Amino acid sequence: MFLVGFVVLAGALTGVLIAGSGGDDARPSRSTVASTKQAEPVSARNANEAAAGADQASATTPAADPRDPAAWPLHGAAARTKRVPILMYHLIAAAPAGTAYPKLWVPPTELQEQVTALDRAGFTGVTLGEVWDAWHGEGRLPKRPVVLSFDDGDLSQVMGAAPILKAAGWPGVLNLATNHLGKGGLPMWGAKRLLKQGWAIDSHTVSHADVTTLDAAGFRRELAGSRAEIKAKFGVTPRFFCYPAGRNDPASRAAVKAAGYLAATTVDPGIAARSDDPFGLPRVRVDPGTSGSSLVALAKGQAAPPAGGYE
Repeated sequence: MFLVGFVVLAGALTGVLIAGSGGDDARPSRSTVASTKQAEPVSARNANEAAAGADQASATTPAADPRDPAAWPLHGAAARTKRVPILMYHLIAAAPAGTAYPKLWVPPTELQEQVTALDRAGFTGVTLGEVWDAWHGEGRLPKRPVVLSFDDGDLSQVMGAAPILKAAGWPGVLNLATNHLGKGGLPMWGAKRLLKQGWAIDSHTVSHADVTTLDAAGFRRELAGSRAEIKAKFGVTPRFFCYPAGRNDPASRAAVKAAGYLAATTVDPGIAARSDDPFGLPRVRVDPGTSGSSLVALAKGQAAPPAGGYE
């Protein structure tokens, strides 16, 4: 009898020790959990649960993408009648001393200021193709679209412009003269990087030729030839053309259309609209020294854009 009583007493004491242990396998009893939750004020518990729900929602719901065309507000008639500034850049670097055309050089610091100012003013970068689709089809546009176009093809556009536009989530439009591809101009890897970052590539002829001087063979070489070369090298077919130095006339406009392009840009100053001659779309030239606030005024049509051309 004494031995049996001792065993029973030892078992009871062991159970008490195990229940009170603070080891890794210890778990609070259901009654302890219930009493803890009951002790928490209802209002505080509701606030905590709401905060936890908000944190979970923000972790699973991505922020709206300003570059998502499905979220852009302008469509239908509002998109078809929207005037869009097409900005004209060339080299994105500081102009070297004695360069022949200093107005073609915009330092990256100035481009950064301009893009920041445009973004803060509510502009969103788009391609000319997106504008065209909204003007003539079912495409949509942001509230304030702007096209940033870069002529010729140069490494400075990859190293100076692309990082700034990428940070803003904007594409650029490269108007490529295909003989600028390679050493001393735009390397192939650079052009492919621009495409990967969402840029569009349009044609600027093969040799940056004055298209008003071309005969039928020249049109085939410079207009159709550049389009075919871009498609062969990059797998994209340019829909738009840019006149080198802005030079054009009725014959060259007709040749551009016959080569299969939908529209062409000039250096004529102005804000582009669907009502313009599609083969004579104006642009806003961006000169070095243009402040961000000045460019916003130009893009809004509140100031007269500078004359085009190279001088």
